[in-house]
Amino acid sequence: MLNSEICKEISSRLAGAAVGVREGDGGGLLSALSGLDCGIKFTDAAPDCAAYIFGGEGAFDARLAEGKPYVVVAVNAEEAVKAFACVVQAGEYGREEWLLSVIEALAGEFPLAAVNIDIPEWMRFLPQENSALSELIARVRAVAPKAAKCCQAGEYASLTEGAEYWTAEISVNLSYASGVATVTCTPRDGIFFDMLSELAGDKIEGEFSLMRYVRSAAEAKKCYSKVRDALDCARVNGYGIVSPSAEDLSYEQPQVVRQGGSVGIKLKASAPAYHIIRVDVSGEVSPIMGEASQSENIVKNMMNQFATDAEEAWNTDVFGKSLRAMVQEGLSSKVSSLQEETRVKLRKAVTRMANEGKGGIICIIL
Repeated sequence: MLNSEICKEISSRLAGAAVGVREGDGGGLLSALSGLDCGIKFTDAAPDCAAYIFGGEGAFDARLAEGKPYVVVAVNAEEAVKAFACVVQAGEYGREEWLLSVIEALAGEFPLAAVNIDIPEWMRFLPQENSALSELIARVRAVAPKAAKCCQAGEYASLTEGAEYWTAEISVNLSYASGVATVTCTPRDGIFFDMLSELAGDKIEGEFSLMRYVRSAAEAKKCYSKVRDALDCARVNGYGIVSPSAEDLSYEQPQVVRQGGSVGIKLKASAPAYHIIRVDVSGEVSPIMGEASQSENIVKNMMNQFATDAEEAWNTDVFGKSLRAMVQEGLSSKVSSLQEETRVKLRKAVTRMANEGKGGIICIIL
């Protein structure tokens, strides 16, 4: 990017605000900068300026510079950089090239407003816990604290060096006008099918296995679409019904019906309907810790842990099993406790109520 282009972008970011210039020994810096045709307004340093240029170490004012982008023109830049955030080597005020280098250094001191990480479109459908995305996010978090200013955006150039899933080739584009850096990352060749396998939970090695998986997934989606509304209804209201579809209908042979002097035809069809009932199963466990004198402190610590971090407390190991696993086992045993004979009777009762339309009163004797 040419220095003149940076001037235009900084002018846009300033949005009409002025850059304060505090003169050093000899003066002339303010007039030299004001003479540039760069679209930036330069004025005497004042507290309301958006950024500052100090014409020498002696001209630096910490009160003005606090929280604002600034640059210090120093005769000995190597020494001055130890005391100031941004330093440029002193030069001739009359040289336009040098003046533009000062403005470029000032541009780098503006805060980096945002960093956009650009990845291939297909990877945006991957969950955050995906291995490739997790690796990239971890690296971004490690670099981010080092890149607070525009001049530090180059820290992202080494973002993917040595990465398992990403190539070292990376591009960083910075807009001084908005303070936004766009980092383009490229995944390594061949990880497309690896990511598909990880997402699908099935080994996908090429186009054949991909098509096989897509076909089975399409069939599963078709089946699930039939029961989705019923499941949602069961979650909310406790009861959901999967209505039969056209392909589920089984038609019987039509029959002629005579009633008095009239003749008609009886058409009959049957189809399976699925009734989904939400059964709220409760379970509890009461592990015995031993005698009171031995277990009182253990129980007390567990209760304190439940009060501070209940999620982690459920993972507490007791007698070789976590509390979570104990409760889950208790629930599982209750869920499967309904005997097969009882299930058949319950199904017959619901079928009769549905067909005979007498569902107002239910009496179940087990």
